[in-house]
Amino acid sequence: MKGNDPLPPLSWDARRIQLQGFMTGLHQIEWLLVTLIVLYLAIIGAPDERSHWLLITTVLYFGFSLIASRLQFFGSRHRWLLAIHTWVMIGFITWFLHSTQGVSGPLTSLYLLAVVTSALTLGVLATMLEVMVIGACVWLLFELGGQSITASANLSLVCINLIAFLIVGYLTSALVDGIQVSNRMLLEMASRDPLTGLFNRRAFNDLVKPIHAMAKRSRRPYSIVVIDMDGLKDINDTQGHGAGDHIITALAQQLRDHTRSSDLLARHGGDEFVIMLPDTDARGAVKMLHRLISEPGGQASPISIGVASYPEHGDSFESLFAHADQAMYASKASGGNRIHVHGTPQAA
Repeated sequence: MKGNDPLPPLSWDARRIQLQGFMTGLHQIEWLLVTLIVLYLAIIGAPDERSHWLLITTVLYFGFSLIASRLQFFGSRHRWLLAIHTWVMIGFITWFLHSTQGVSGPLTSLYLLAVVTSALTLGVLATMLEVMVIGACVWLLFELGGQSITASANLSLVCINLIAFLIVGYLTSALVDGIQVSNRMLLEMASRDPLTGLFNRRAFNDLVKPIHAMAKRSRRPYSIVVIDMDGLKDINDTQGHGAGDHIITALAQQLRDHTRSSDLLARHGGDEFVIMLPDTDARGAVKMLHRLISEPGGQASPISIGVASYPEHGDSFESLFAHADQAMYASKASGGNRIHVHGTPQAA
């Protein structure tokens, strides 16, 4: 797999994983909003003519939030549902303010909960748009309350609140972006071999699972190739580990040059490499590998290669890898620098 290829989203979509993590915080924010409103109604009270409507609206909003948390229908492919969620929150807060003290009361800051929710999940542009909508809602509340927003005191109040909302939204979005960058760096460190830059064993074992499942559903072949360097120990003993590392990185580069962007290449450990070749049977794998070992100038070091293919040599990835590993050792036992396919009497 080339270095600039995206990681398969089923296993490594950091944005989706992070979004799922934020979902717990989102529902906690909503429940905090409901709790604050219930406390306000219990302590301060509500106008008699609207108390029933406030109670009904609060119960409906809490039910909406509870159903959303149980269904877990949010994700990177359904971001518009997240947007609807924040719009509902803004509408609920606006209705509550209109039914109580309007924007002159202390609960105008409840809009901050909607701003933070949007900043955590939707990004800076959507958050700035929602701040503008909140500004329009504040203007509407002034109009419904029979006050003029252009009065100096009211205008100052609105400007201060909107500036605070913008700052909180921007800083929260920036923090989320920083978390995404950090997560990506940690992901690279956890999934890449530091010497060669290839995937490591853990990442390879995770990434092959959806590929194997897809091949099993469609009954399409794929091949597992295990490659082990011949004589690396002698090089380390006679020339030093620096020379051995140089040969390992040179072989890794040659393997990159001979694999397709759809292939999955990893350093499995030490001087052993493994390749998954989707939509490739044993014959196609051997043809590609012959080009590798017969390249003018030769590869960085003599290598022993074992091949096993699905479904011919096994029905699970674990059995295929074991068979390819056995075939690699058969190549090594035959003198090395050759290809052996599982189940064949001699090296290919």
